[in-house]
Amino acid sequence: MRIGIIGAGRLGSALGARFLAHGHEVVFGDRRTATARRAGATANAEAAAFGDVLVLAVPFTSIGTALAEAGDLRGKVLWSCVNAVTPDLDGLAVGFDTSAAEEVARRADGARVVAAIPPFAEALLSGNRGYDAGLEPTVFLCGDDLAAKRRVEPLLATLDVQSVDAGPLAAARLVEPAMMLLVKLAYAGTPRDLGLRLLERAV
Repeated sequence: MRIGIIGAGRLGSALGARFLAHGHEVVFGDRRTATARRAGATANAEAAAFGDVLVLAVPFTSIGTALAEAGDLRGKVLWSCVNAVTPDLDGLAVGFDTSAAEEVARRADGARVVAAIPPFAEALLSGNRGYDAGLEPTVFLCGDDLAAKRRVEPLLATLDVQSVDAGPLAAARLVEPAMMLLVKLAYAGTPRDLGLRLLERAV
């Protein structure tokens, strides 16, 4: 698959490295990291034009600039990895009556937005996402376009996670605070590699 990554910080770089290792073609729209430079990083607009799926992996405060640089995204599958975390990591800038995912959709007019917040970059780079009892962490997939979700699902499979369809894009209003809780717990005191897991039992 051809993947354009908008944002080459720790998360974007880790995702790109993972996709490259699984044989996907990747173009980064940012040259800040070594992984991006080795993959032939270019401008956001070129990465957006290249990708069958676009991955948005920038801080919440940067989505306006990043999307403006990406250009016309109408019809594009846009996977948002963005949570509305404040710059000081102390809380969420929006939540419960909207979400970072919905803000991305509002700004990326006509894009087919799917939201799925992956594990921490450090976990992706470690190559080992088996936590307690060997369970893989859950990634909740939100979106209003079923076909767009199906395009993102095989990419989630390369991350060794449990992918759970959480429903429409508005469900991100509930997912994002849960991910913020994970950040709070992971960085309270000594940093820890944490993940959430959805468990199910037949009834």
